[in-house]
Amino acid sequence: MKKQLSYWVLYDFANSIVLMAFLFYFSQWLVIDQGKPAWWYNTALIVASILFIFTAPAVSKRIDETKSKIVGLRWWTIATFLGHLILSLLITLTDGFEAWITVLYTLSTYAYLVCFLYFTPMLNDLSVSENRSWVSGIGQGANAIGQVAGVLVTLPFVNGITLFGDPGRAQALFPATIIFGALALPMLILYREEKAISSASVVQDTSRHNLITFFKSVFAYKPLAFFLLAYFFFSDAMLTFANNFPLYLETIHHVTDTVKSMLTASILILAAIGAVVFGKIADKKGKLKTLKIVLVIWCFIFLAMALVTNFKVLIPVFLFAGILFGPVWGISRALVGELAPPHLVASSYSYYVVAERFATFVGPVVWSIALITMGEGVRGYQTGLILLMLLIVVGLFVLRKVEEKVVA
Repeated sequence: MKKQLSYWVLYDFANSIVLMAFLFYFSQWLVIDQGKPAWWYNTALIVASILFIFTAPAVSKRIDETKSKIVGLRWWTIATFLGHLILSLLITLTDGFEAWITVLYTLSTYAYLVCFLYFTPMLNDLSVSENRSWVSGIGQGANAIGQVAGVLVTLPFVNGITLFGDPGRAQALFPATIIFGALALPMLILYREEKAISSASVVQDTSRHNLITFFKSVFAYKPLAFFLLAYFFFSDAMLTFANNFPLYLETIHHVTDTVKSMLTASILILAAIGAVVFGKIADKKGKLKTLKIVLVIWCFIFLAMALVTNFKVLIPVFLFAGILFGPVWGISRALVGELAPPHLVASSYSYYVVAERFATFVGPVVWSIALITMGEGVRGYQTGLILLMLLIVVGLFVLRKVEEKVVA
């Protein structure tokens, strides 16, 4: 079991390297270096999420039937690697193809999301109720450290090392992709799961398993339904800001790429520590109770970011936010595994996955509306932060419908 867990944790580390490099540097390359509007980038995230949601029911249904995850993870990881590899080469070796590059980024992001339909339910295979938040926190901690590596390992390429093409932010993307591919190999080659049910022995459900029936089957379980609904709101808020954090630092505080990288690395290291520590606390004190406290504090963090414009004053706020960032994902992932009915584990996690990795709809739409109506300056970002805080408030209100005794 320890070996299996180590492969799972290493994969979480590996995929976050390529994720962070593209979130951090592709967004800035597209918006700042190429001068394209910020909504191009956010639209790519929205479209990738739409594609994911409309294909997730069939994929997750098949996983729940066969209990097989590793084979699908292998194929979709290969697709993710190839998509990001071609993308990084196009960005560094061509000019004037920003629209097509954005389309390829959307498809590569979609492939990346599908990987987690297979990867995330493995948490239930690797843990029990008594240690699920802690195991999830270890994975989330590795994810956060991988994001640090994604920023720091690629920073020398941003600041001067040029493999091919023009120097600049785009140089970070190719090495990040190669590192991701290399570190994902142990999981893809060595991970072993319990023998899956063969296709011939699976009882085929010929009913139409579309988006509507998918949500009906998952949301028939009230505690899980209310938690997933709440998660949709608060994860959208936090991930939308995380995805736009480099643009926020550039636009509002005018900090250099080096300062951005060092600050982000510090935040993510603290997030890794917070994920493990709060995971242990949540297993002892109650997962839902701990999550609620963390989210309430996050409301005040967003408010502080909106009202305070002095960068030096905000640095402690950013670092404190880092400690509380990791626990949100570690505890939430454990709660989904706790609340999911045994025959719908993959289906339950599939709804969770899209919001875990990329804000789905509400967050990017609210953020984009704020920037379009108030301008892509201080007022626009302040308005966006206030609206994201309100999304967390909505999520907290919905969490009141999830009874503590169900998840304790």
